[in-house]
Amino acid sequence: MSVHLTVNKRNHGHGFNRITLLKVLFFVLVVIVIARLFYLQVWRHNYYVSLAEKRHNKIEQVTPMRGEIYTFDSTANDAAKKLNPIALNQKYYLLYSQPVLIKDATATLDAIEKTVPLEKEEREQITKRLAKNDSYEPLKHFLTLEQKEKISQLKLTGLGFEEETKRIYPQNDLFAHVLGFLGFSGDMRVGQYGLEEYFETYLAGMGGVIMREKDPKGRLIGLEMMIKDPVVDGNSLVLTVDQAIQFQVCNVLKKWVEKMAADDGTAIVVAPDTGQIMALCNAPSFDLNNYSQVESANIYTNRAISEAYEPGSVFKAITLAAALDSGAVMPDTKYVDLGFVKFGPYIIRNAKNKIYGEVDMTSVLENSINTGAIFAALKTGRDTFKKYVEKFGFGVKTQIQLPHEAIGNLQTLNLKKDIYTATASYGQGIMATPMQMVMSYAAIANNGILMQPQIIAEKIFENGRIEKIQPQEVRRVISSSAANILKAMLVSVVKNGHAKGAQVSGFYVAGKTGTADIADKKGGYSTDTIHTFIGFAPADKPKFVVLVKITKPRNSTFAEGSVVPAFAEIAKFLLNYYQVKPEY
Repeated sequence: MSVHLTVNKRNHGHGFNRITLLKVLFFVLVVIVIARLFYLQVWRHNYYVSLAEKRHNKIEQVTPMRGEIYTFDSTANDAAKKLNPIALNQKYYLLYSQPVLIKDATATLDAIEKTVPLEKEEREQITKRLAKNDSYEPLKHFLTLEQKEKISQLKLTGLGFEEETKRIYPQNDLFAHVLGFLGFSGDMRVGQYGLEEYFETYLAGMGGVIMREKDPKGRLIGLEMMIKDPVVDGNSLVLTVDQAIQFQVCNVLKKWVEKMAADDGTAIVVAPDTGQIMALCNAPSFDLNNYSQVESANIYTNRAISEAYEPGSVFKAITLAAALDSGAVMPDTKYVDLGFVKFGPYIIRNAKNKIYGEVDMTSVLENSINTGAIFAALKTGRDTFKKYVEKFGFGVKTQIQLPHEAIGNLQTLNLKKDIYTATASYGQGIMATPMQMVMSYAAIANNGILMQPQIIAEKIFENGRIEKIQPQEVRRVISSSAANILKAMLVSVVKNGHAKGAQVSGFYVAGKTGTADIADKKGGYSTDTIHTFIGFAPADKPKFVVLVKITKPRNSTFAEGSVVPAFAEIAKFLLNYYQVKPEY
């Protein structure tokens, strides 16, 4: 009897363990189910909502309206300034299809082609799209309103239209290197070169998302759409560039580049007291509305800021600025020119091997004497000379709001040998951009104060707020006294020196020429040259500073026969345009 009772107790214990095990398993299963539901409904909620939306709705990205770019209308008075668009958005229409609704694709395409001519290859691509069992296929971009209305009148089943915009540049090539263009990076439209690239994020805005309902077969139901993410349009810009000045300067530059059978040319006009860029041109240029139709992408390069070169004798004004401000020389300081200066085995000579004898510093600039510039630089001292060169803004970016700005090259001045100071004194062995050069002369014209080049006058935000951009002073480079002395010396260069052709009747014009040798690949110099002239007027209170640079002119040996007359044409126009009263 006792044995029987013991066996029952043992069996009861096993039953208890099985029940406990089942409870545990059930609990674990419940936890797993809850966890799975939590994962699906909470953790992955957005994913499955998105999946469901895609199945029942068509999700479309909405491109924001890109900000536009303007110049001020120079014909209007200051109180009623009007804006001229130079980069704008023009409304067009995208023709799309719902192939699942189209019964006869060939007949539909034939009807479309009566209004919109199609190339053979384009027709083949559209035929393939119409053959798809799809609810949406884009067929033809950038239809005009007239084309849209003609196709709509055909009442073809399965076709629809969406508004779209195209970037238009009304002046074609006039602002090519300032603006850049709206191009492609993969499938994305992005600004490339110029302001379009530099201000890409600012101009582009933020895209939105809309949804359209589909039926079980994937066909769009009605035209109603739901905004999922609102679109934020881009912001706009107003430039400092004056369209009338830009037109004249670019035409003069183009004419002289062609007349000299040169490779290319650059011209810049800047207001010295503000640093505002009034014109910036490169020749040859290109049509922004057909930017892909060029022989080489090199034409897109803005040589005014992206291409450093050895400036040659225009740099002698910077050398004399350093020497005058440091007290190393005065305008009447004299030295005896022997026609050459020797540094060990190296001999530096004057242009055309001329010998001038005893001359003063004004004559050094008037006759562009290499040995005189060397004398002034060495009197200033290697380290002091380098310090002034850097103060004028060479060796660093000017911070103009344009992409791909070069910094130039002052490495030879770090070698601390007199020969490198000597060659730099007349603008060889160092490199600068045209923008750096024109801004350095603007500092002289502005009584010794260097300004930051400014190309944006206003920012117009998409909410209507306007921000006026104020001129930015960089630093004082030389004293006003030294600047005024140098201005008078540069007036003498135009009156008595190699730049007589830059004179404008009734005005004192200041300036300096430069004919620079182009380095070859062997470490020496070729017979090719770059001509530069930088000048300003009226000399006492300059209204503008102009740089004209021409690369490899084949019809003139020296700058006085190429860039000097080009400058004179521009200066005469500007003095008349600004209605400046004659000084004498």
